[in-house]
Amino acid sequence: MQTDEQERLVQREIERLRNADEAALCALNEDSVQRRTAWFEENKSKFSFLSGDPLDAAYRTLLARFGIPPEEAPITFQDETRIMFHSQNFCPTLEACKRLGLDTRYICKHLNEDATNRLIQLIDPRLRFSRNYDLLRPYSAYCEEMISLEPEA
Repeated sequence: MQTDEQERLVQREIERLRNADEAALCALNEDSVQRRTAWFEENKSKFSFLSGDPLDAAYRTLLARFGIPPEEAPITFQDETRIMFHSQNFCPTLEACKRLGLDTRYICKHLNEDATNRLIQLIDPRLRFSRNYDLLRPYSAYCEEMISLEPEA
């Protein structure tokens, strides 16, 4: 059961995605980059974890940005170069795509993967965000997402 706030977010996403072509998705992604960057700059002083492990900092930043409790995006694998987690949280993009009959594999790739990647690179430019598009809702019970730490160039 969705809350009124969640329904408002879904309706906003439906308006953004209705009739959106690749160019529109690119523009929406750039808007997300700007909003996420502004949010990070405004909030980074509150996050003591940013001075620790960059992978953990990136994961915790994503949870904070999207208001996701850790149990809704549990870590399923972690080593010194990668964190994998399974997002099961409420997602207005998922709900909008279901209502509009859009493929989340296409929408999420073009709409918000780059914006999420660029957000975590504000923590450390070696960080990379990606998804397993074979395990993405609604085709799976969760969205399998990864943060990796690339070696220094």
